[in-house]
Amino acid sequence: MTDHELTTMLKDLADAPAPPPRIDVDRARRIGGRRRRVRTTALVVGSAAVVAAGGVTAVSVFRPSAAPAPVAVAPAPSPATVVPAPFGDPIVARASFAWLPEQITGVEYAVGAHGDTTLAIGRGELPPMIWLSIHDKEPPVPRDLGGQPTRIPVRVGGSDGYWLTTDANDPLNHGQSYLRWPVPTGQWAELHAYYLAVPDLQQVLTRVAADVRFGNKAVPLPLRISSLPDSFRLSDGYLTRRPDQDGVPWRLVLQYSSDGALATINVSPPGGPTDGLGEPECVTKNGLKACVSFNQPKIGGVTAKELLSRITVLGPDEKKWTTHVIG
Repeated sequence: MTDHELTTMLKDLADAPAPPPRIDVDRARRIGGRRRRVRTTALVVGSAAVVAAGGVTAVSVFRPSAAPAPVAVAPAPSPATVVPAPFGDPIVARASFAWLPEQITGVEYAVGAHGDTTLAIGRGELPPMIWLSIHDKEPPVPRDLGGQPTRIPVRVGGSDGYWLTTDANDPLNHGQSYLRWPVPTGQWAELHAYYLAVPDLQQVLTRVAADVRFGNKAVPLPLRISSLPDSFRLSDGYLTRRPDQDGVPWRLVLQYSSDGALATINVSPPGGPTDGLGEPECVTKNGLKACVSFNQPKIGGVTAKELLSRITVLGPDEKKWTTHVIG
């Protein structure tokens, strides 16, 4: 996986999502299982191709994907302006939610080669999800819609937006809903929602969209890193909240590339899964577990153990997390 085209393809290999009662859940699971197998194969083939070419680029194969398995139906933002990381914070959201329905229990953030997204997520085997993405221009039609889907006009705040649907009689597209609208910055915003079974879903999503706040926002994280090697470049980062999948309320993964090598930092409450290649070096302090794994003995002149020694975990109380992450 070395380029934007492959990244976009992987995002399109997704579960066919929709909230009950608008779809046959058993059918969705069958479709989702098939697509996850395709996605896994593509990841393995893509990674193998990169290794064969003698390099590894800034794309993580570990970022979690959409329900029911770990962000596969994530929108594929068009190439966007690089957002500087204030205070050395590796995760900066380009937009954020101000209001969400009660079925949503947390907000996740992801940055990197997969695109920058903000995800409102609920609980359960098929958790409700509302993806928020920002595009530098009006995005193309998602591949899973195909053909010439209908654009149904709708007012979002003070803007003229539209629902994108394959059914002209159903703006919500049978539960896999796409809502798009231009924003004052000249960019476009998109909500992609599914598995969200609420009364008046159309009004709910319109309200969510109207209350979105635009502008870069540094996301507080549960660690400080005294320094990183100069050659380290963030390739993928995500803060997830999926206790039904991970067994912990949240987890943070930061993956860095350096001259073809990969370094992965994991932080979570004890018991969570550990992403990365190679044998991880771990420590548990202040109620959190931090791990560093390298796919080579040394990266950027340091070992995984040496990089781990530069990390201070801030504990599970999110009020004590920081946006001054590096340095």
